[in-house]
Amino acid sequence: MNESFPSVLLRSAPPPDRSKPRHRSTRVALLIFSLALASGCTGVLQNLGARWVTGKIAAVFDLDDEQQAATRAAVDRAIVSAPEVLGPRLDLLVATVDRALAKGMTEKKMLVIERQVDILMDKAVSWILDEAAPILATLRDEQIEHAERELDERLQETGDELNAPEKERRRSRQEKFVEAIEKWSGRLSDEQEQELRAFVASMPDEAADRLRADEQRLGEVAARMREHPGASAIRDLLWTAWTQREDWGPGTRSAEERRADGRKTLLFVFDLLDAKQRDHMSERLHEMHDMVKRVLGTEGA
Repeated sequence: MNESFPSVLLRSAPPPDRSKPRHRSTRVALLIFSLALASGCTGVLQNLGARWVTGKIAAVFDLDDEQQAATRAAVDRAIVSAPEVLGPRLDLLVATVDRALAKGMTEKKMLVIERQVDILMDKAVSWILDEAAPILATLRDEQIEHAERELDERLQETGDELNAPEKERRRSRQEKFVEAIEKWSGRLSDEQEQELRAFVASMPDEAADRLRADEQRLGEVAARMREHPGASAIRDLLWTAWTQREDWGPGTRSAEERRADGRKTLLFVFDLLDAKQRDHMSERLHEMHDMVKRVLGTEGA
């Protein structure tokens, strides 16, 4: 699960698989944050980060020089506007989580956090799509096919994991979850680890449902993109895919049911930790927040 506990804490959802797009984005952010700490220079960091992100996007879509230049310009604009677009919402979210850690986590507080995360994520995705849609509208058929292959390969990695024996998959889920909690709480006792493992074993494993939904959505988006409908239609297409991301299709649990289980998981974890471990989580939260502010160039503002 690597550094995925921020997502568990702030999203009230079951532990994500490593290959999911959202988790990959978390790893990208963490790499950029690490560069910030190493360089100590926001301007240099932003330049390096913009080049790195542009390169990654270019590789997925096999962009030509003109498209890469447009992508770099879009990334630069995003970096400049990020403090205004996302900064205040992120500050509010961190403050809300920190208060809950200090005063006690409840179902009501989790619902508030969940709502703040939804607002933050929707704003970020909408803002990104505004920049991305005009560039995506210039993709040729072979570039769309290239991107579909790239993303399909990553989904296939998840499929390969699903083919592992049930006992091995359960052990892997347990280890990832315990590892994620320890990165935020500090060292767990043997008793705490055993309780976490038992809890994870009782959780439904819905990775196959999510994989099927992701594969179907990817195919639908790619098929529509091949029609070259224009920037506005592409933006609407991707926004719909985003808003329907928690709908995994017929015969699966609803998003509300899964979110309720996520809140149950967080309450279980919170109640399991002692005061020192909760303080450690607060410290980690502020460390991550400070790194984000350094990237945004708002540290000390």
